[in-house]
Amino acid sequence: MLSHLLPIIAVGAVTLAIIIERAVALYWKFPIDNHAFMNEVRQKVLSNDIAGAIQHCTNQGSAASARVAKAGLLRASRDNKQIQASIEIAAHEAVSHIRKRIAYLAMLANIATLFGLLGTIMGLIKAFGAVANVDAATKSVMLADGISVSMNATASGLAVAIPAMIAFSVLQAKANRLTEDVEGAAMVTLDLLGARLYREEWDDLGNPKDRPTVPVMSSDSVKQTKAA
Repeated sequence: MLSHLLPIIAVGAVTLAIIIERAVALYWKFPIDNHAFMNEVRQKVLSNDIAGAIQHCTNQGSAASARVAKAGLLRASRDNKQIQASIEIAAHEAVSHIRKRIAYLAMLANIATLFGLLGTIMGLIKAFGAVANVDAATKSVMLADGISVSMNATASGLAVAIPAMIAFSVLQAKANRLTEDVEGAAMVTLDLLGARLYREEWDDLGNPKDRPTVPVMSSDSVKQTKAA
């Protein structure tokens, strides 16, 4: 009967390996305090310290948002189209790494369940075949023992499938949150670099430096002008 459990054991081993690898990546390797990180990048970019912003991204290791921001910062001297293209490519790669192999968990859960049912059916066929030529005194005992062993395949399949589905849901939710962080970092970086290109054309009040500021007249001033 152990042969019926071998496929389930193999599926369980693969499932466990994926869960551990994805948990390490999604909870330790890729996450970052996105708000604090982007605030630091914003301060460095607006103070024209692009090298410092790049170094800050490098210091974050394998954090997904940092890799996306760094891709844009490395093209800071290029035009907006090249900056946007590099950020989009980096964001696409980051999201691919975040979501990698998570979908396999749902598939493996279904496979484990089906292997469990298959093992049970095969075990029952073998059990009924074994008692076909024995005397009535031992038939019921052998049949009960064979059914009991066969049902272990279904239980083992469910024991693999249930944790796999739970892990799939948890890791999928975490991947969605990290994807949102990556998209946010991409948009903020693109906006910062775009604003940096034109920051010298505007003063602190938002008025063009090379154009005279038009004073805003109050209603009383307008009335006085008309009366004059």
